[in-house]
Amino acid sequence: MDKVLLLDRLYNDINDIILTRQHPVTGLLPASTAITTHGDYTDAWVRDNVYSIMCVWTLGSAYKKGGEKVRSDELNQATIKLMRGLLQSMMRQAPKVETFKHTLNAMDCLHAKYNTQTGLNVVEDHEWGHLQIDATSVFLLMLAQMTATGLRIINTIDEVDFVQNLIYYIASAYRTPDYGIWERGNKINNGKTEINASSVGMAKAALEALDELNLFGNNENPRAVVHTIPDAISRARNTLTHLLPRESISKEVDSALLSIIGFPAFAVGDTALADITRNKILSELGGKYGCKRFLWDGHQTIIEDHSRMYYEHSELADFEHIESEWPLFHTYLYIQALFDKDETLAKKYRDQLESVMVEQDGKFLLPELYYVDEPELEGERENPGSQPRKPNENIPLVWAQSLYFTGLMLDEGLVQPDDLDPLQLRNRSTTTADTQIALVVLAENESVKLQLAEHGVISETFAEISPINVISASELVESYRKVGANKNLALTGRPKRRFQGLATAQTFRINDKPFLSLSNLQYDENNYLKFDAELATADLLRELSYLNKSWINDEVAVFSYLVTQDICDSVNADVLLTTIKELQLRISHTNIGYASASLAIRASKVNNLMVPDLSVMGLFNTEQTSSAHAYSFDLLALPNEIQQQIKASETDDLSYYHQVNDWLSVYSLDSILTENISTEQGCSISFEQLISGIYTRAQHKQHWLTARLCFSALKLAHKDLADDLSLVCARHIDIVIGDENHIVLTHENSLLKPKQLLKMLDQVCHQKLERTLVQEMLVTLGNIVRTKTRVFNGLRSIKLNNLLALCAKHDECNESTFIELSLKSPFELNQAIREVLTSQQQEFNENVKFNFCDHIMQNSQANFTQAVDTNWLEWRSERGLFTRIDDDLLADIWQSLAHTTRIVFAENANAAEVLDAEITRSSMTPREESFARCIDGLVQHLQPIYYKSAILETLFAFTQHCKNTPEFRTEEVVLGLVLSDAATLFIETQGTKKEGETCLQSFMMQAPQVLQKYVSKIFQQLN
Repeated sequence: MDKVLLLDRLYNDINDIILTRQHPVTGLLPASTAITTHGDYTDAWVRDNVYSIMCVWTLGSAYKKGGEKVRSDELNQATIKLMRGLLQSMMRQAPKVETFKHTLNAMDCLHAKYNTQTGLNVVEDHEWGHLQIDATSVFLLMLAQMTATGLRIINTIDEVDFVQNLIYYIASAYRTPDYGIWERGNKINNGKTEINASSVGMAKAALEALDELNLFGNNENPRAVVHTIPDAISRARNTLTHLLPRESISKEVDSALLSIIGFPAFAVGDTALADITRNKILSELGGKYGCKRFLWDGHQTIIEDHSRMYYEHSELADFEHIESEWPLFHTYLYIQALFDKDETLAKKYRDQLESVMVEQDGKFLLPELYYVDEPELEGERENPGSQPRKPNENIPLVWAQSLYFTGLMLDEGLVQPDDLDPLQLRNRSTTTADTQIALVVLAENESVKLQLAEHGVISETFAEISPINVISASELVESYRKVGANKNLALTGRPKRRFQGLATAQTFRINDKPFLSLSNLQYDENNYLKFDAELATADLLRELSYLNKSWINDEVAVFSYLVTQDICDSVNADVLLTTIKELQLRISHTNIGYASASLAIRASKVNNLMVPDLSVMGLFNTEQTSSAHAYSFDLLALPNEIQQQIKASETDDLSYYHQVNDWLSVYSLDSILTENISTEQGCSISFEQLISGIYTRAQHKQHWLTARLCFSALKLAHKDLADDLSLVCARHIDIVIGDENHIVLTHENSLLKPKQLLKMLDQVCHQKLERTLVQEMLVTLGNIVRTKTRVFNGLRSIKLNNLLALCAKHDECNESTFIELSLKSPFELNQAIREVLTSQQQEFNENVKFNFCDHIMQNSQANFTQAVDTNWLEWRSERGLFTRIDDDLLADIWQSLAHTTRIVFAENANAAEVLDAEITRSSMTPREESFARCIDGLVQHLQPIYYKSAILETLFAFTQHCKNTPEFRTEEVVLGLVLSDAATLFIETQGTKKEGETCLQSFMMQAPQVLQKYVSKIFQQLN
């Protein structure tokens, strides 16, 4: 068709279908004109409005390319009016933005929809699933893309500051459960929020698009530039990698993911992962009329009970195969095929879309969805895809119609990919080339500089690099608290949350003053960990590796590292200084090398922060000090008895620990130790000052046991410990802390405040060393999640005391475990934790059924070449510490539920740990993450650890028996009883047990294939 005629036809269609609905005052669009039993569609949803105006913006670009200014301007102004209408509705809720960025609470969020005529609220906070991070994010994403094409949507500095705060609003998407694109959270529509991949992906795209964007246009007022934090993008990327191809815990796949693996978000740089996700959507959700939203979606099916919002667990399976199909999703596939230049695929989806359009008043329109009518229900269930479907009353779904028009313009050459993606998000991904890293070494003072020089390390003092300033990572956090602050809107800046390595690898010009930022590794100052040079070395190398892997900017990354007198005084300082020297000389890594401060700042990515009323002072040189052997108090001012006790124990870590422990049973922190003692200075020393002084000296002397005891005695805590926890919990890994009266921290606790977390730790950690070690482990786990995330694949819970026991090679965790581990250096404990996790993961990767397989001896012979000498009790203890269940085994467990009514994960049939077959099979799909977590939760209580492993082996044997004997049926399976009977049978037929040993204890010493053999015999007897 002639392009001019096509443009005119599109103009008429878009005007009639979309622009005539735009409100003349607010600029907002109703989602539809329909009011049905499923809801009032005349409200203005944020998400629907952004997508609905997309074709108007695209048509404006098409007219501009053709030189038609009048219509181009008309369409652009309509686009601006809608975007500003949404902006103004949100700005009226500025107090919510301010509150939410701190609390991340669903009741504090922006509303998801507004009144089309007024732009005001239409439902109260608690009356709707308003927290939809993808909706806010797609608004920000398209605001950025439209601004990049020359549209001026943002007009004032107040609006700039509001958008900056919206950036903070979505920055924690990687750990924020929301209601998602379908507004109801969990698939059962029970209003429970989840971390949704489609929300995380859209937030990632918006953050990338807005980074350093001038909202007034290129080369305009620099105060209009907004800033994102690269670590938020990296965390979102890591969360996506973990989640995909799943959408959430309850949805193993969702067509909403099409919006983030391709247009408009282009949030997944890993093309293989994007293809896996797309193929899973098409194979499990695809249909002739469109795609289903997700498996077992009852929305607008003919059997849905419209009188209630939520579903019963028992009815979800009734929706299988009859879920509604949405043409909307074919519009995403159509546009993405055009971006991929796949003409055949684009034609396929265009034809499919046009074949399901409904004609109304001479216009061909896309319905919201197609459903299976009652007469065709059974036929569709028996033969999915065989029955005709009917369109619902919501015609058109404007969102879908707009995307179809957008794809059509791209297909017909009226616009090009760059017109829809001017910021080139589709070409941004994690780089595969090595990142160039400039290593800037700074010396605390001239004395330190000389000591570094003696080790061959080139360094500069703060004074030498002037006028370049240096800011600490914690001071940079404080500075960002002013970025976006606005008195008129009662908005503060960025919440006080630590930066990670990507943020501190940038350089800054703050109010026209240049700054380097010290590495985030040097964020926590009052911390015994920093006195271990071996740990500092390992952390340095890991952080550089993380930078190399995660940096996606063209400029070099800058790693600024401050060497202090404390580091130089460390017992093992040579390890760190030798590593720094080799890095500067590019001996170990060719992409990392020495750089002066001035060279680094010229080659770096500079963030220009224009922040009124912010005055930042750079760090300055300190006087030469060395307090490695001195106490911070006057020893002679203490009572003679305490003086003698200190002298008798201070040279030995274990002795000093016992002495301090004895004192702690006598004194409180506010006790005054110098009462009735006359000193020349007339000073008094409290017990807290004594412990603080001992803590400082223990750090310098590397008396790690004493230092860890003092750390908890002083009620100290690692900075941003809650953030470390959030990184782990955001991956849906439960953290179990304590033995008796333990607490389980789940993804719902990822939003805990630091004081709340510490209070919980104090409640369950009854020994001071335990309190310190638990914190140290959380710090380590948080770091591993960030830098070596695959170690946690398949892992759904970690019981910290079990992990401590494994690190110490103990059967259980007790006081001796705490003392033994606390005698280790932080580096040694850190390595032990990593080795345990890595070893477990390697075995999981080698054979995902390694714990359970009855063919272990055949399939993994290399692992059992010395099987005769293997201690199988230890083997089970190690594997029972971490429960990893792969998707295939999950599917087998799910299928086995058809052979029984219940599985009891205990020895007593009346135990509470029961898996109900009917409820499970009617409410959860086989590979659903919530099903995996259900299994994990049912085995967590099992003790001893080797018994938990054996119960899982028994469960595996049950699944295999069901597969091999399809006709098998039994009323219930009590796994503990089956295992006990198998142990008795083994002793009766195979051998004797030691005196005082039970049949089960003897059975636990047998190889896995022996256990499988006898457990299988018990199941055969049940036939």
